[in-house]
Amino acid sequence: MPISLLPAEAVEADAIRNLRVDESQTDFIASNDESLEELAERPECVGFAVMAEGEPVGFAMYALDPDDGNHWIYRLMIDISHQGKGFGGKALAALVETMATIPGCDAIYLGVYPDNTRAHALYQRFGFRETGQSIGGETVLRLDLAGMKT
Repeated sequence: MPISLLPAEAVEADAIRNLRVDESQTDFIASNDESLEELAERPECVGFAVMAEGEPVGFAMYALDPDDGNHWIYRLMIDISHQGKGFGGKALAALVETMATIPGCDAIYLGVYPDNTRAHALYQRFGFRETGQSIGGETVLRLDLAGMKT
């Protein structure tokens, strides 16, 4: 089933707020309510509803981080009722494709908790590699876009 990324402001905020991860995943990601607040307060953040068959199934957000000047995926979540359907991989692919069009974006960074083995495996399949850095208990991963750009 195909997915698309729709700008978060084009979707009813409550539809995004109501998306939830499994209870075992709540320590790995901020709530969508917190993410929407961050999106509203930080102009560098760009948020998307992950859409499938006209309904939001997840949320994603990236930003050009003002602290280090790098492009980061800040959030990527798929609702518990839609996990295991391949939406996470499709959303990540769409997000990477979108970010690759940003002038000056030659790499994408993200942080993942070491215990979040499913997410870590997904990111590694896409070519994200550990940088050796850790921020707030999260392992920093980097995807080099130089080979992806034409």
